[in-house]
Amino acid sequence: ANRNSSQPALAAPGLFVTQLLLIIGMAIGVVAALVVLSALAAADHRPRAIASKPGALLGLRGGGGVHDDGVTKPLVVVGSLNVDITIEVERLPKKEETVMASSPCTSVAVGGKGANQAAAAARLATGTGRPAVLVCEFGNDGYAETMRTALQEAGVDVSRCAHSAELPTGQGIVMLTPDGAASSIVVPGANAGWTAERAAALEELVCGASAVLLQREIPEEVNLAVARFACAAGVPVLQDVGGEDRPIDDELLREVAYVCPNETELERLTGMTIGSEAEI
Repeated sequence: ANRNSSQPALAAPGLFVTQLLLIIGMAIGVVAALVVLSALAAADHRPRAIASKPGALLGLRGGGGVHDDGVTKPLVVVGSLNVDITIEVERLPKKEETVMASSPCTSVAVGGKGANQAAAAARLATGTGRPAVLVCEFGNDGYAETMRTALQEAGVDVSRCAHSAELPTGQGIVMLTPDGAASSIVVPGANAGWTAERAAALEELVCGASAVLLQREIPEEVNLAVARFACAAGVPVLQDVGGEDRPIDDELLREVAYVCPNETELERLTGMTIGSEAEI
């Protein structure tokens, strides 16, 4: 990655996909499963079994792969875009403690759970003809156009994204320790600027998707509106739990097909200790 101590720069275009894949990790596996399940749904429209635990199968409601006119249905991601600013540290600071970074520079890359999902989906769909469409809010700062270009180079369709006139691009402040563990703080920026009208305008796109992916870094009412459209049209919805730290609305859970938490999020959702595979 290009680094500069006074003015962070994005990773060089040729290194973008590699750096992004390091950030998205688990998202690739999740989206890979979704691509397979979406293909299966095209051949079998029967509801799947309902499960009661977060992270388990909550019931796949239809879905399909091709429109009546023969056009391949897109994977649609509605969600967040962040500028990820990574700081390398030997350890995390304690309360009221200051620690020095282990590197003299920060690294900056495209991030946000929505952008990560879309980039992973685009990479997995290479050669299949299935578009990966991201719907997000770019900010009013200098990062916006750089983010747009990087996503397009990764194969993501950003034609349905908007620009906020009032808010900057969201930011993810990542503290990375030598063991590879990353702790983050998200500054919402333009991700908080979604409106009900903006969500309502997505109905046609969502209803024509093969699957819809959501996260919790945009307002919950937007996720609920999108999930309602999708569920009514028989389009499966995958809800990533990462993002806002509060209980998921029961109404939203009724509209989604899959809930995908990591170990920390699963522990927070259930109130149970998650320290081993058996406990998971």
